[in-house]
Amino acid sequence: RYMLSVAGNYNYLDFITNAKSGEFFFFSHDENFMIKTMKRQETKFLRRILPHYYEHVRKHSDTLLVRFCGMYRVKMHHINRKVHFMVMSSVFDTHNEMHTIYDLKGSTVGRMKKENEMV
Repeated sequence: RYMLSVAGNYNYLDFITNAKSGEFFFFSHDENFMIKTMKRQETKFLRRILPHYYEHVRKHSDTLLVRFCGMYRVKMHHINRKVHFMVMSSVFDTHNEMHTIYDLKGSTVGRMKKENEMV
């Protein structure tokens, strides 16, 4: 399922975000997976917590934590840059009924709502 959704001759769907990190988000064509670009520091952090994360998800199969599927680095020789990104299961790919959706942020520091935004 992963390979059919993520790898293939499909266009990814842009996910508009106001992420303070400046990273980009995309959905796979079938919206089963989300792809997020990452800074190098994030990749180091994820690799550091990965054993604990894996053990938690293994012990608690019903956890609501996002499921990480892969972390990759692509070398773009033509612009002399490396792009890091992760693939995770979409939290919206579920058989459970969603009653309310919240947009949770990692921190309130330096975050202000725009005039037209609801809090």
